[in-house]
Amino acid sequence: MSVKIRTKILKNGNSSIYLDIYYKGIRKYEFLGLSYSKNDKNKKQIKEIAEKIRAKKELELGIVRYDIDTNLLSDKLVIEYFDSKALDRSTKSAKLKFQSFLKQKLKRDDIPLNNVSDSLCEEYKDWLLKQEGLSQNTASMYFTKLKTVLNQAVREKLLSTNPAKFIRIKNIGSEKVYLTLEEVSLIEQTESKYRDVKEAFLFGCYTGLRVSDIKKLRWEYIKQNKLFFRQEKTKNVEYLPLNKNAIRILELQKSKNRESEFVFYLAKKSANVNTALRKFIKNTEIDKHITFHSSRHTFATLCLTWGMDLYSVSKLLGHKSIQNTQIYAQIINQKLEQEANKFPIIE
Repeated sequence: MSVKIRTKILKNGNSSIYLDIYYKGIRKYEFLGLSYSKNDKNKKQIKEIAEKIRAKKELELGIVRYDIDTNLLSDKLVIEYFDSKALDRSTKSAKLKFQSFLKQKLKRDDIPLNNVSDSLCEEYKDWLLKQEGLSQNTASMYFTKLKTVLNQAVREKLLSTNPAKFIRIKNIGSEKVYLTLEEVSLIEQTESKYRDVKEAFLFGCYTGLRVSDIKKLRWEYIKQNKLFFRQEKTKNVEYLPLNKNAIRILELQKSKNRESEFVFYLAKKSANVNTALRKFIKNTEIDKHITFHSSRHTFATLCLTWGMDLYSVSKLLGHKSIQNTQIYAQIINQKLEQEANKFPIIE
């Protein structure tokens, strides 16, 4: 069985979309009444609508294709399934948020997985965006977690397609908070009872590593002043030459003579690390909203400020695309413009 999208060129040059359905040895065609011209600005949206229709048609036939017991499908509840995949705090929060939506909209605590339709996902998207006190980026995170769980249901053949596949909430670019060289130096000079957090944060400023990677950093990954590791986020294996500042932090950690395979001793939860970091930052004169991720932004901006080329910075950060690194170049350019405007007017 297969349901595929095909196009037919009309006399006026437009492309008409239809479904090519092959089921139980019989082939039939179903025109969707959708078409687009070569330079149609809405071509992408039209194709997405066609894909939704194709997926819905495939869903109607999918139970037979996968040979799934319909009773089994009906018994598998979405919140129950969500809970089984909620191994981290953000996924657990996303589960509770979707459950709140079901209670308000459907007056139910749970529904079968195969009752989660694209229209219900659209309603959930709208509901999230209307929640008071919920930022668009947080709404995006909640919706993305739902999509991830539904994708897993597809992989386990509990669903034939993800009803939320073509629905998304865009992230709004947030300000990247970074430190100047003078502020990094101030942190170096400020004493703290959270010494491990301070040194781990500084190591992030000198390497650009994420907190998740710093937490899992083992001594065995460091060889001849070079760091070999697999990024927690991208899963890519990276090679990172260490500068003198980073090496100095490592020597400080070695001097503690801890019998541990890990370089840094940090709390398991990122929230605890950020709480300790903010308490430490209060003892400095730095008036910025600093999180541990600010160390990564600091590394990028310092590298560019001191003349490193964009491609090299991109490689050091482990970015898949240089476009992800260009935002830091824009930050540097804005800073230069601000500094240039401070030049006194001579009359």
